[in-house]
Amino acid sequence: MKIGLITENFQQHYECGEIFHKLKQIGYDGVDYTLSLAYNKPEEIFSKPRSEWTKHYKHIAEEMKNNDIVAFQTHATFPTDFDGAKCLTDYTLDQFRKEIEAAAILNSPYIVIHPINIAVREKNKQQDFEVNMDAFGKLLPVLEEFGVTLGVENMFVWDDLRRCNCPTGCSSAEDMIRYIDSMKSEHFKACLDTGHMLINCFSPAEAVRKLGKRLKLLHVHDNYGLFDNHNAPGQGSIDWHDFAAALKETGYDGAFCMETSFSAVMRLSTELGWEYAKYAYAAAKKIVELAE
Repeated sequence: MKIGLITENFQQHYECGEIFHKLKQIGYDGVDYTLSLAYNKPEEIFSKPRSEWTKHYKHIAEEMKNNDIVAFQTHATFPTDFDGAKCLTDYTLDQFRKEIEAAAILNSPYIVIHPINIAVREKNKQQDFEVNMDAFGKLLPVLEEFGVTLGVENMFVWDDLRRCNCPTGCSSAEDMIRYIDSMKSEHFKACLDTGHMLINCFSPAEAVRKLGKRLKLLHVHDNYGLFDNHNAPGQGSIDWHDFAAALKETGYDGAFCMETSFSAVMRLSTELGWEYAKYAYAAAKKIVELAE
Protein backbone atom coordinates (compact mmCIF):
# COMPACT_ATOMS: atom_id res chain seq x y z
CA MET A 1 0.00 0.00 0.00
CA LYS A 2 1.38 3.40 -0.99
CA ILE A 3 1.77 6.12 1.64
CA GLY A 4 0.88 9.77 1.07
CA LEU A 5 0.71 13.05 2.95
CA ILE A 6 -1.24 16.28 2.65
CA THR A 7 0.87 19.23 1.47
CA GLU A 8 -1.16 22.10 2.95
CA ASN A 9 1.16 23.39 5.69
CA PHE A 10 4.30 22.92 3.61
CA GLN A 11 2.83 24.91 0.71
CA GLN A 12 2.74 27.95 2.97
CA HIS A 13 6.53 27.88 3.44
CA TYR A 14 8.21 26.00 0.58
CA GLU A 15 8.20 25.78 -3.21
CA CYS A 16 6.53 22.69 -4.62
CA GLY A 17 9.73 21.14 -5.96
CA GLU A 18 11.37 21.26 -2.53
CA ILE A 19 8.25 19.80 -0.91
CA PHE A 20 8.13 16.83 -3.25
CA HIS A 21 11.89 16.25 -3.03
CA LYS A 22 11.92 16.18 0.77
CA LEU A 23 8.82 14.00 1.04
CA LYS A 24 10.34 11.52 -1.40
CA GLN A 25 13.53 11.43 0.67
CA ILE A 26 11.48 10.54 3.75
CA GLY A 27 9.81 7.70 1.85
CA TYR A 28 6.44 9.05 0.76
CA ASP A 29 5.03 7.82 -2.53
CA GLY A 30 2.56 10.62 -3.15
CA VAL A 31 0.53 13.52 -1.81
CA ASP A 32 -2.89 14.89 -1.12
CA TYR A 33 -2.35 18.23 -2.87
CA THR A 34 -4.19 21.18 -1.35
CA LEU A 35 -5.93 23.42 -3.88
CA SER A 36 -6.98 26.03 -1.31
CA LEU A 37 -4.89 27.12 1.68
CA ALA A 38 -7.37 29.47 3.35
CA TYR A 39 -10.69 28.58 4.94
CA ASN A 40 -13.63 30.08 3.05
CA LYS A 41 -11.45 31.57 0.31
CA PRO A 42 -10.35 30.10 -3.05
CA GLU A 43 -6.73 30.57 -4.07
CA GLU A 44 -6.01 33.87 -5.84
CA ILE A 45 -4.42 32.03 -8.79
CA PHE A 46 -7.90 30.94 -9.91
CA SER A 47 -8.99 34.58 -10.36
CA LYS A 48 -6.39 34.99 -13.10
CA PRO A 49 -6.91 34.03 -16.76
CA ARG A 50 -7.23 30.29 -17.41
CA SER A 51 -3.91 30.26 -19.26
CA GLU A 52 -2.12 31.40 -16.08
CA TRP A 53 -3.64 28.99 -13.55
CA THR A 54 -3.40 25.99 -15.89
CA LYS A 55 0.29 26.84 -16.46
CA HIS A 56 0.73 27.01 -12.67
CA TYR A 57 -0.66 23.51 -12.14
CA LYS A 58 1.21 22.08 -15.11
CA HIS A 59 4.41 23.28 -13.43
CA ILE A 60 3.41 21.53 -10.20
CA ALA A 61 2.62 18.35 -12.15
CA GLU A 62 6.05 18.50 -13.76
CA GLU A 63 7.72 18.89 -10.36
CA MET A 64 5.81 15.85 -9.10
CA LYS A 65 7.07 13.85 -12.07
CA ASN A 66 10.64 15.05 -11.58
CA ASN A 67 10.57 13.86 -7.96
CA ASP A 68 8.73 10.58 -8.58
CA ILE A 69 5.74 11.74 -6.52
CA VAL A 70 2.12 11.25 -7.55
CA ALA A 71 -1.07 13.06 -6.59
CA PHE A 72 -3.19 10.42 -4.88
CA GLN A 73 -5.92 12.99 -4.33
CA THR A 74 -6.54 16.74 -4.11
CA HIS A 75 -8.50 18.85 -1.65
CA ALA A 76 -10.86 21.58 -2.84
CA THR A 77 -11.84 24.88 -1.25
CA PHE A 78 -13.98 24.46 1.86
CA PRO A 79 -16.63 24.95 2.99
CA THR A 80 -18.28 24.10 -0.31
CA ASP A 81 -20.79 26.91 0.18
CA PHE A 82 -17.99 29.43 0.79
CA ASP A 83 -20.25 32.20 -0.51
CA GLY A 84 -22.66 31.53 2.38
CA ALA A 85 -25.58 30.42 0.21
CA LYS A 86 -26.05 26.95 1.80
CA CYS A 87 -26.22 25.49 -1.70
CA LEU A 88 -24.02 25.20 -4.79
CA THR A 89 -24.48 28.47 -6.67
CA ASP A 90 -23.27 29.29 -10.18
CA TYR A 91 -20.37 31.17 -8.57
CA THR A 92 -19.22 28.25 -6.42
CA LEU A 93 -19.84 25.76 -9.25
CA ASP A 94 -17.53 27.80 -11.49
CA GLN A 95 -14.82 27.68 -8.82
CA PHE A 96 -15.08 23.92 -8.39
CA ARG A 97 -15.01 23.46 -12.16
CA LYS A 98 -11.59 25.13 -12.13
CA GLU A 99 -10.42 23.01 -9.21
CA ILE A 100 -11.60 19.78 -10.81
CA GLU A 101 -9.68 20.70 -13.96
CA ALA A 102 -6.63 21.50 -11.80
CA ALA A 103 -6.92 18.03 -10.23
CA ALA A 104 -6.94 16.52 -13.72
CA ILE A 105 -3.85 18.53 -14.68
CA LEU A 106 -2.10 17.07 -11.62
CA ASN A 107 -3.17 13.59 -12.79
CA SER A 108 -5.09 13.15 -9.56
CA PRO A 109 -7.90 10.58 -9.85
CA TYR A 110 -9.77 12.17 -6.93
CA ILE A 111 -10.83 15.52 -5.57
CA VAL A 112 -12.32 15.85 -2.09
CA ILE A 113 -15.19 18.35 -2.04
CA HIS A 114 -16.93 18.55 1.31
CA PRO A 115 -20.67 17.99 1.60
CA ILE A 116 -22.52 21.19 2.50
CA ASN A 117 -23.28 21.09 6.24
CA ILE A 118 -26.83 22.07 7.16
CA ALA A 119 -27.99 19.45 9.67
CA VAL A 120 -27.01 19.72 13.35
CA ARG A 121 -27.41 16.31 14.98
CA GLU A 122 -30.65 14.98 13.46
CA LYS A 123 -32.27 18.35 12.71
CA ASN A 124 -32.82 19.16 8.99
CA LYS A 125 -31.03 16.00 7.89
CA GLN A 126 -33.31 15.46 4.88
CA GLN A 127 -32.78 19.05 3.75
CA ASP A 128 -29.04 18.46 4.06
CA PHE A 129 -29.32 15.39 1.83
CA GLU A 130 -31.42 17.16 -0.82
CA VAL A 131 -29.09 20.17 -0.98
CA ASN A 132 -26.09 17.91 -1.48
CA MET A 133 -27.77 15.74 -4.09
CA ASP A 134 -28.48 18.93 -6.04
CA ALA A 135 -24.84 20.02 -5.62
CA PHE A 136 -23.46 16.63 -6.64
CA GLY A 137 -25.76 16.61 -9.65
CA LYS A 138 -24.33 19.94 -10.81
CA LEU A 139 -20.77 18.69 -10.31
CA LEU A 140 -21.26 15.35 -12.09
CA PRO A 141 -20.96 16.66 -15.71
CA VAL A 142 -17.70 18.43 -14.76
CA LEU A 143 -16.32 15.29 -13.09
CA GLU A 144 -17.20 13.28 -16.18
CA GLU A 145 -15.62 15.86 -18.50
CA PHE A 146 -12.26 15.75 -16.72
CA GLY A 147 -12.28 12.12 -15.61
CA VAL A 148 -12.03 12.94 -11.91
CA THR A 149 -13.91 11.22 -9.07
CA LEU A 150 -15.33 13.11 -6.08
CA GLY A 151 -14.36 11.79 -2.66
CA VAL A 152 -17.43 12.09 -0.43
CA GLU A 153 -16.07 12.85 3.04
CA ASN A 154 -17.70 12.22 6.41
CA MET A 155 -18.11 15.51 8.26
CA PHE A 156 -18.97 17.05 11.62
CA VAL A 157 -20.43 20.41 12.62
CA TRP A 158 -20.28 22.67 15.65
CA ASP A 159 -23.34 22.59 17.94
CA ASP A 160 -23.71 26.13 19.33
CA LEU A 161 -26.29 25.05 21.93
CA ARG A 162 -24.18 22.31 23.51
CA ARG A 163 -20.81 23.91 22.66
CA CYS A 164 -19.32 20.80 21.10
CA ASN A 165 -18.78 19.07 17.77
CA CYS A 166 -21.51 16.72 16.59
CA PRO A 167 -22.74 14.77 13.53
CA THR A 168 -24.22 16.55 10.51
CA GLY A 169 -25.97 15.21 7.41
CA CYS A 170 -23.07 13.09 6.14
CA SER A 171 -21.21 11.79 9.18
CA SER A 172 -21.70 8.04 9.58
CA ALA A 173 -20.76 5.28 7.16
CA GLU A 174 -24.49 4.80 6.53
CA ASP A 175 -24.82 8.48 5.59
CA MET A 176 -21.89 8.20 3.19
CA ILE A 177 -23.38 5.10 1.58
CA ARG A 178 -26.69 6.90 1.06
CA TYR A 179 -24.99 9.90 -0.56
CA ILE A 180 -22.77 7.80 -2.82
CA ASP A 181 -25.34 5.21 -3.87
CA SER A 182 -27.99 7.84 -4.55
CA MET A 183 -25.80 9.38 -7.24
CA LYS A 184 -25.63 6.09 -9.22
CA SER A 185 -22.28 7.10 -10.71
CA GLU A 186 -18.74 5.78 -10.49
CA HIS A 187 -17.60 9.39 -10.10
CA PHE A 188 -18.56 9.35 -6.40
CA LYS A 189 -16.58 7.28 -3.90
CA ALA A 190 -15.93 7.39 -0.17
CA CYS A 191 -13.17 9.44 1.44
CA LEU A 192 -13.03 8.18 5.02
CA ASP A 193 -11.75 10.78 7.48
CA THR A 194 -10.62 8.86 10.56
CA GLY A 195 -10.51 11.89 12.85
CA HIS A 196 -14.01 13.01 11.93
CA MET A 197 -15.35 9.51 12.60
CA LEU A 198 -13.88 9.55 16.11
CA ILE A 199 -15.27 13.03 16.87
CA ASN A 200 -18.74 11.74 16.00
CA CYS A 201 -18.23 8.65 18.23
CA PHE A 202 -18.05 6.22 15.30
CA SER A 203 -15.35 3.58 14.94
CA PRO A 204 -13.15 4.29 11.89
CA ALA A 205 -12.50 0.55 11.53
CA GLU A 206 -16.21 -0.29 11.49
CA ALA A 207 -16.76 2.49 8.95
CA VAL A 208 -14.18 0.82 6.68
CA ARG A 209 -16.04 -2.48 6.97
CA LYS A 210 -19.40 -0.89 6.19
CA LEU A 211 -18.16 1.15 3.23
CA GLY A 212 -16.42 -1.84 1.67
CA LYS A 213 -15.54 -1.32 -1.99
CA ARG A 214 -16.98 2.20 -1.99
CA LEU A 215 -13.90 3.27 -0.02
CA LYS A 216 -11.18 4.50 -2.36
CA LEU A 217 -9.35 7.24 -0.46
CA LEU A 218 -8.45 8.18 3.09
CA HIS A 219 -7.86 11.21 5.29
CA VAL A 220 -5.86 9.54 8.06
CA HIS A 221 -5.23 11.43 11.30
CA ASP A 222 -5.77 11.02 15.04
CA ASN A 223 -7.38 12.91 17.92
CA TYR A 224 -8.88 12.32 21.36
CA GLY A 225 -12.53 12.46 20.33
CA LEU A 226 -13.23 16.13 21.10
CA PHE A 227 -11.50 18.34 18.55
CA ASP A 228 -10.23 17.98 14.97
CA ASN A 229 -6.55 18.03 15.97
CA HIS A 230 -5.19 16.28 12.85
CA ASN A 231 -2.48 14.49 14.82
CA ALA A 232 -0.27 11.83 13.32
CA PRO A 233 -1.51 8.24 13.85
CA GLY A 234 -0.82 7.11 17.40
CA GLN A 235 -1.33 10.55 18.93
CA GLY A 236 -4.94 10.04 19.90
CA SER A 237 -7.55 7.42 20.74
CA ILE A 238 -8.08 5.58 17.43
CA ASP A 239 -7.51 1.81 17.50
CA TRP A 240 -5.03 1.53 14.63
CA HIS A 241 -4.67 -2.25 14.92
CA ASP A 242 -8.41 -2.64 14.28
CA PHE A 243 -8.26 -0.05 11.50
CA ALA A 244 -5.45 -1.96 9.77
CA ALA A 245 -7.38 -5.20 10.17
CA ALA A 246 -10.45 -3.61 8.56
CA LEU A 247 -8.41 -2.39 5.58
CA LYS A 248 -7.05 -5.90 5.15
CA GLU A 249 -10.45 -7.58 5.50
CA THR A 250 -12.08 -5.36 2.89
CA GLY A 251 -9.18 -5.45 0.44
CA TYR A 252 -8.73 -1.68 0.43
CA ASP A 253 -6.79 -0.84 -2.74
CA GLY A 254 -6.23 2.89 -2.34
CA ALA A 255 -3.38 4.87 -0.78
CA PHE A 256 -2.79 5.36 2.92
CA CYS A 257 -2.92 9.15 2.70
CA MET A 258 -2.53 11.18 5.90
CA GLU A 259 -4.12 14.55 6.60
CA THR A 260 -1.74 15.39 9.43
CA SER A 261 -1.37 19.01 10.50
CA PHE A 262 2.14 20.41 10.93
CA SER A 263 1.10 23.97 11.78
CA ALA A 264 1.73 23.73 15.54
CA VAL A 265 5.32 22.50 15.29
CA MET A 266 6.07 24.80 12.35
CA ARG A 267 5.21 27.83 14.49
CA LEU A 268 8.33 27.00 16.46
CA SER A 269 10.46 26.08 13.45
CA THR A 270 9.50 25.24 9.89
CA GLU A 271 12.16 22.52 9.88
CA LEU A 272 10.28 20.66 12.62
CA GLY A 273 7.54 20.05 10.06
CA TRP A 274 9.85 17.67 8.22
CA GLU A 275 10.73 15.89 11.47
CA TYR A 276 7.04 15.41 12.23
CA ALA A 277 6.55 14.17 8.66
CA LYS A 278 9.22 11.55 9.35
CA TYR A 279 7.42 10.45 12.50
CA ALA A 280 4.08 10.31 10.66
CA TYR A 281 5.64 8.20 7.90
CA ALA A 282 7.08 5.74 10.42
CA ALA A 283 3.68 5.42 12.13
CA ALA A 284 1.94 4.95 8.76
CA LYS A 285 4.45 2.32 7.72
CA LYS A 286 3.64 0.23 10.80
CA ILE A 287 -0.10 0.42 10.13
CA VAL A 288 0.33 -0.41 6.44
CA GLU A 289 2.44 -3.46 7.33
CA LEU A 290 -0.40 -4.71 9.51
CA ALA A 291 -2.93 -4.07 6.72
CA GLU A 292 -1.02 -5.96 4.01
